[in-house]
Amino acid sequence: MSVSSSRRLRAAIAAAAVITTAAGVGTATADASPAPSVSTRYEEPTGLLKSLDLEGLSTAGWATADATASVDSEEPEGSTEGSTEATEPAEAAPEVVEPAPAPAPPVVTPDELARIVPGIAPEKIAEVINPLNDAMIRHGIDTPVRQAAFIAQLAVESDSFRTFEEYASGRAYEGRADLGNVHPGDGERYKGRGAIQITGRHNYEKVSQHTGVDFVSNPEWLAAPENAFTTAAWYWTSRNLNDVAENAGIVRVSELVNGGHHALQRRIADFERGLNVLLQP
Repeated sequence: MSVSSSRRLRAAIAAAAVITTAAGVGTATADASPAPSVSTRYEEPTGLLKSLDLEGLSTAGWATADATASVDSEEPEGSTEGSTEATEPAEAAPEVVEPAPAPAPPVVTPDELARIVPGIAPEKIAEVINPLNDAMIRHGIDTPVRQAAFIAQLAVESDSFRTFEEYASGRAYEGRADLGNVHPGDGERYKGRGAIQITGRHNYEKVSQHTGVDFVSNPEWLAAPENAFTTAAWYWTSRNLNDVAENAGIVRVSELVNGGHHALQRRIADFERGLNVLLQP
């Protein structure tokens, strides 16, 4: 008995479905760029014939397009005359395409930092560039507006990165319950430190909880470069200043960092300079 032409058609359709599935597998990257072209065996000039594997289908009980399979007249005992059993071809597993790695967040180069903050000493650039970029990457400060606003505030708070500890003694903060300075000596002990001047026992306690570093018992550690930028980024994100920078503007950012308008024109000028530098192609 000949295998019907409808079965041959079913075999061709099944193979074509596998071709479509395998050729269309892909994962979109984070930036929605097209997935890289992946060569498969179905893209070869004779790939369609290979994918149908007509000879293999024939041996599995299917007929080729130009040949028919016959059934022996002598059938095994217990078989039903005129019937054949066809083995369905196993569906090929689709080829998995690994997604392309997400692009690295933008970083500020030493040259860019020098142009944004003209007063920074060259030796300071080498000291601060890595912890600055690490803090920005970890805390999502990753657009020109966010980075320009962040660097502008740090430049003023740290006197162009000259110091990560407030020049004043901190006595002015003594007894400030709003800062958590409720014990004698807290004003000087917890004076402003870090690239953004973290001030007061209350803020030292919060940043200690965030970082796992005991700045309450060791307040001077906050002035080390490796901690100065981490704590500045914590202060930044704890007040949602990425969103403020992009929506409310640099004046409002300055108010939330400084509590007023101290050196406001310098902060604005550094911000505008930062945008000009970071927006350049």
